[in-house]
Amino acid sequence: MPPDEPSPTTGLQRDLIPVNAVIGFLKRDKKWPSVLYQLGYRLAMIEQPVSAAAVGTAEIDVICLNRKRNHGMLWECKSGRTIEERQARVYAAVNAEDVQRTGNVTFPHPTSASVEPVYCCLEADRQVIIDALAGWGLTFPVISLGERAVLARGQFEDPDATECFSEGITLPPLEEVPRFLIANTHTPKWRLAGAFFATMVSFLRKQSGTFSLRHMLEETFPDWECMGTDLRRYLSSVAREIVNDLCENELRDFARIGKASHSPGDTLVEFTVDVLGQDASTRTRTFQKLLRLAYGYIERSKEDRPYEPTRGAETLWLPGLEPE
Repeated sequence: MPPDEPSPTTGLQRDLIPVNAVIGFLKRDKKWPSVLYQLGYRLAMIEQPVSAAAVGTAEIDVICLNRKRNHGMLWECKSGRTIEERQARVYAAVNAEDVQRTGNVTFPHPTSASVEPVYCCLEADRQVIIDALAGWGLTFPVISLGERAVLARGQFEDPDATECFSEGITLPPLEEVPRFLIANTHTPKWRLAGAFFATMVSFLRKQSGTFSLRHMLEETFPDWECMGTDLRRYLSSVAREIVNDLCENELRDFARIGKASHSPGDTLVEFTVDVLGQDASTRTRTFQKLLRLAYGYIERSKEDRPYEPTRGAETLWLPGLEPE
């Protein structure tokens, strides 16, 4: 299954299931075990490239840091059976100095800091991952996700983490994995369109007259500040393209593009309608229309079609909700 295809059980992009599971371990979330959070670890970076001298660069899926222990974990999250030796060798070679120098992470005491690599995979794929690492002589701990999160191989440098995961952490069904990260650099434009459209409509509901592109990204991705440069650059580029397209076409009766005075390089969106000031019936019709516009935009993005003016606003009302 391609990485950008949704899982048939979760509806979430398949390669984001283990990533979100690990991020969930680092959060205080009532619906997901907060095992790493309780051990003192906090999320530091997501999809952050880190370089090891004379070995190369690898994109670390999740970096977490325990400031009290002055120790970090570098998580490689696998959603399938493909595993690259070159990438694994970089994980093995990276040290705390490399992470601080190239990974945008600051340790409390850099000269004595330590890091360790950890692989996380789905239960069905764990033996393939374990065998590959063993064949390369690498002794990384491997966490397997199924009904439980289990330390399937190796040990952590942090003995408390070893104890917790050796006992196994009972998990909710994987279809309930938290959606902290809903996209990555493999996510196509049409998938992002739905998320960004939903955020724009949420601003409209809150009576936000204007919003910046950065504000939209921060609302859509709560851990925006923890994302690696390449991921933020990709999401920003696609978001700008989507917002410009929407304001010129589907949302031309609702919003327009401006420039943020405090940040000339940022895109500013200004709503031109006061939805919440309308009567209940008109408000209902407006949000129904927005829903239809969203579906239409996602479909044409998926099919890479240009906007068709002949399928304008007057054709998008739901039956029985046409304006008088």
